[in-house]
Amino acid sequence: MEVEILGIRHHGVGSAINTIQMLNQFQPDHIIIEGPAELMKSIDEVDLQEITPPIAILAYDTKDLSNSLFYPFAIYSPEWQGLLYAKKHNISIQMADMPLKHTLALQKSNTRQCTIDENKALPFMHDTPLEEIAKLEGYDDADIWWQKHFEESYYSNAKEHFDTIIKVMKALREHYTTSNHLLHTQRETFMKLALQEAKRTQKQKVAFICGAWHAPALLSYRLSKEEKAMIKGLPKTTVETSWIPWTNTRLSWRSGYGAGINAPGWYEHLWHNQNDDGKKWLVKVSNIFRKKDIDISTAHIIESYHLANALANMRGMKRATLEELNEAIISVMCMGDNILLDFITQDLIINKSMGKIPSNISKLPIQKDFEQKIKTYRLPLREDLKSYTLDLRTPRGLEKSTFLHRLNILQIQWATLIKSNSKGTFKEIWQCAWEPTVELQIIDKGIYGNTIESGAKNFINQQTKNSQNLLEVIKLLENAIVAKLNDSIDVIINQIDRLSTQSYEVNLLIKSVIPLIHIARYSDVRQSNEVRLEVLIENILHKIIASLSSACYRLDYDNSKEMFELISLLNETLHILNNPDITNSWLVSLKELSQLDSVSYLIQGSCYRILLDAKYYLIDEVSNALSSALSSSNDPELSAYWLEGFLKGSATLLLLDDDVWSIIYQWIESLDSDSFDEILPLLRRTFCKFSIEDRAKIGVKVKQGLQPTFDTINSNKNLDFDTKLAQKAIKATQGRLYAK
Repeated sequence: MEVEILGIRHHGVGSAINTIQMLNQFQPDHIIIEGPAELMKSIDEVDLQEITPPIAILAYDTKDLSNSLFYPFAIYSPEWQGLLYAKKHNISIQMADMPLKHTLALQKSNTRQCTIDENKALPFMHDTPLEEIAKLEGYDDADIWWQKHFEESYYSNAKEHFDTIIKVMKALREHYTTSNHLLHTQRETFMKLALQEAKRTQKQKVAFICGAWHAPALLSYRLSKEEKAMIKGLPKTTVETSWIPWTNTRLSWRSGYGAGINAPGWYEHLWHNQNDDGKKWLVKVSNIFRKKDIDISTAHIIESYHLANALANMRGMKRATLEELNEAIISVMCMGDNILLDFITQDLIINKSMGKIPSNISKLPIQKDFEQKIKTYRLPLREDLKSYTLDLRTPRGLEKSTFLHRLNILQIQWATLIKSNSKGTFKEIWQCAWEPTVELQIIDKGIYGNTIESGAKNFINQQTKNSQNLLEVIKLLENAIVAKLNDSIDVIINQIDRLSTQSYEVNLLIKSVIPLIHIARYSDVRQSNEVRLEVLIENILHKIIASLSSACYRLDYDNSKEMFELISLLNETLHILNNPDITNSWLVSLKELSQLDSVSYLIQGSCYRILLDAKYYLIDEVSNALSSALSSSNDPELSAYWLEGFLKGSATLLLLDDDVWSIIYQWIESLDSDSFDEILPLLRRTFCKFSIEDRAKIGVKVKQGLQPTFDTINSNKNLDFDTKLAQKAIKATQGRLYAK
């Protein structure tokens, strides 16, 4: 059996050109390509001519879909050209590498099942041995060294090209090894087994396309006992593969045998323009700059061309590479400004593009449903970020929104909601950007249903069943409503009812009922669900009202602060509910709370303010309570807490009600300097929540002092009273209490 080893660089243009030349020259009857045997299932099921690279084969562990690998192909990948050649000439194909059933199992466990003989001497270890030979020629980057020697420098014939690569790699392997030496040896053992199989099946001329590093190892395909032992007992898992579209920017990923590249657009240009010495590329560059309103003349192109080729001659190269062209572009077209080169990086050097695969390739039903939906809704897969504004008042806009919300429920991260519909508007803004991992996420959810709708319903039902977090389940209810999963809404409401019945934490119940009230008021739910939701809300509210006093019993400040905020928020939300019976019961419970000595002053003050606003307390009753709370016999700090709860961010009452103003005014006047300084931070925290305008009005009112008609002023106070009080009040306002 005659064998030719074609050592290549994955995604190398020069490697691909030489591969085609070598295959035409050698005319093999069998082609072996570096890659796991499991890839053949996907390769055999499709007409490769119907595929538009860049594309990839996704390989995944059926027991754990997060354990996966991608095997990308560009139009200029030597492996891809080898596949096309074999299909065109009806030549048998074989993939040879460590099987994915072992690779993915090892990747998941991250353990080595075999060891190398410790007594055997190994060459010097280096993760990238090419760097050493590149440094000898003055290159800091081994990829650039390889590019200039083997991808952009062409030999007289392909045979000379591949023979040279084998010589270089053989010399490197004699002096260096890599940290993955064991894995490389195991992989090469499987490659040798493929050559042995080809010999057994009486193949006459075999071409083996593999990574350059492996080429010398395959010159002989006899296996030693040690090599055979290395591949015994390897762990296994079950594997599936699927074609997926890929992108130029994703070719930089290093996954499977897809070595990363940083200029896919340039390599694609070289593939389609193999005789271009830079002229066509510079014309493309000039067109990009002109679209950016940068003035580029024909003279700029000519000067850039001459400069790039002069640089290439100085560096001993036959023609200019991307490096020389970029240097010339910066000097001539960009006038030395490197930043302008960014204009062509994305559009030309990387050249964002996405491959296409036939629709008839075997896929899971949920994949087919996804593709059908995005086609129906005209939501194409794009690598770049695309925004969609959906009008929910139109049937098609609502359908698109429902579909995208279902994807979010399934945790398929393709579309992101940037702006949601709120009160008074019926629009949603979504941003979509496709990544290869999205396909894996769709496959992952295939176990939940054959369509996006059924998958979302079953997935959210399972989440609901497994969750014991009341707030988390309420969030699921919100998601189910916007995704129009009406059957799931019943399941979720049942779980909320069960969890809320079991809970005795008033804080949690308040946090839960507030979003439920908003859902009932503003969400679009069918009538049967709406009735059940209203009953559920009433049950939770009755439970809160009955337990509120005990929940507020002797709380410290931090817990009182949280309860104060929750009480205020729930009170505001009850106006949305518009249920007089519930509201009345709520106010009765607050009245009881306001009169309990075991309740903190913060909560007491809040209750009095709510009851005053609801006209449940008269102003005289509130004034008496305020006078009592601010009595000089009380701890000033506790009085400040009562005042914080009473005012709670609103200065209206303070500005408009003279009685309230006078009581607070007189209380401040009664404080000695030490007490005033002590409570100043507390007062400032209260007053800083007022608007700038209200704080300015308070400052003016403080300067005016108490009105002469104020009947609570002690008659035996002398005229210095107002002056003294105003000075203290102004002190509280200047730069501290009422500072803007």
